[in-house]
Amino acid sequence: MDALNEIWQNFCVSSTYEPGSVQKPFTVACGLETGTIKDKMTFDCDGYEDFNGQKVRCVARYGHGIETVRKTLMDSCNDAIMQMSYKIGKNHFTEYQSIYGFGQKTGIDLPGEANTASLMYQVEDMKPIDLATNAFGQNYNCTMVQMVSGFASLINGGTYYQPHLVTKITDSTGNTISTVEPKAVKQTISQSTSDKIRDYLQSVVKEGTGNTAKVDGYSMGGKTGTAQKFPRGNGKYLVSFMGFAPYDNPQVLIYVVVNEPNVADQPHSVFAQNIAREILEEVLPYMNIYPDEKKTGVNKGYDVTGSKDSSQYTGKHNGTKSRNEKKKKK
Repeated sequence: MDALNEIWQNFCVSSTYEPGSVQKPFTVACGLETGTIKDKMTFDCDGYEDFNGQKVRCVARYGHGIETVRKTLMDSCNDAIMQMSYKIGKNHFTEYQSIYGFGQKTGIDLPGEANTASLMYQVEDMKPIDLATNAFGQNYNCTMVQMVSGFASLINGGTYYQPHLVTKITDSTGNTISTVEPKAVKQTISQSTSDKIRDYLQSVVKEGTGNTAKVDGYSMGGKTGTAQKFPRGNGKYLVSFMGFAPYDNPQVLIYVVVNEPNVADQPHSVFAQNIAREILEEVLPYMNIYPDEKKTGVNKGYDVTGSKDSSQYTGKHNGTKSRNEKKKKK
């Protein structure tokens, strides 16, 4: 019976997970909106933060060095985000997590939406290590529809819309029975903060960890995610990519989650980035969204596995690390 029920489950609305670093733009937006984080601030990443002897590490084990707010998102630096969380404080952080819609049902017109209220920290229960890890997307759970709905507000000027699956319902002859109009629910952040977040996220795709997702000829923004699953240290990860295009007036938002990639070395968001790029390469022209940048040949010839050919993925393809990381090593 459990197996039968699982067949009918919709992961996007029914399953919860720790989102990882796609949370970081939410944390930065909270800091900017409350004035606790300023664009010109810098943070010194030495590779970890220490909580009474428990080290919470960054992806750069020996540190990124000095990070700006923009570079923090480009490098997906855990250490700098944790330092930002201290400035933001647990009161602001939990307030904005609620504003973004985490812990609440979105009301999407699909059955089985999960209730995540009990999977969020409340301000009175949040310890410093909880705040720090929540700030980069660990130790709380959400659904895909929660994450993508909140993220849309970060890049569209700050308006949170109730998500819907369809725009209209027609009868067998094509007559429209009813239409679903966009419903603005609330304002999560200001236009100025949204503009800044969108600008930062363009840098993530242009020069940061999200460059594997870049669709040649289109301006884009996005954020990568890599979440370590329980029990910690078992080598199991959920990786993701959230991307949008065009940069200045987003028309398409895509969120790809790969739960436990079928490889030995799982913690690389490129598994999701390759899928997102291949989808966008078809969706953008289909929606009559025209290229707005000069083509450079970026990611030319790579397929959904990250390979330059269509052969079966072997675990040794160019997507194992971002192509920017490869360039830096040369």
